[in-house]
Amino acid sequence: MHQIRISPMSINDHAAAMALWQNTPGIGLSAADEAKAMQSYLQRNPDLSQCAWANELLVGTVLAGHDGRRGYLHHLCVRDDFRHRGVGRRMITGALEGLAALGLEKAHAFLFTDNETGRKFWDRIGWTWRTDIGVVSVTIEEALK
Repeated sequence: MHQIRISPMSINDHAAAMALWQNTPGIGLSAADEAKAMQSYLQRNPDLSQCAWANELLVGTVLAGHDGRRGYLHHLCVRDDFRHRGVGRRMITGALEGLAALGLEKAHAFLFTDNETGRKFWDRIGWTWRTDIGVVSVTIEEALK
């Protein structure tokens, strides 16, 4: 069994992260995941996002950021062959510790409503599925037309 190392994500991890996300069902990608946007995100939220490594192989990620009030987790992803080993929990713990150090008391995770694997994971680790709020979205360009 490989030793798993958890470390803060840097822009140098972007190509490996994109490859992992593109090959993982339930992860939705957009222009916000491209290198330039990701570099900005990581700079605004230093050391919060986490990577899991088995030697030189990226086996997991979680993006973490905040708005000053709440923390937000995105793209929690663990390779199939490394699941059920605590990798996701360890990355989440690292992200939550970073958010707590900034004084945040609550975090939300985003996942697609049809992502049963993801939903079961969050249920298993004690997170609450919210039914009282929803998310609406628009591109800024579209909204300003």
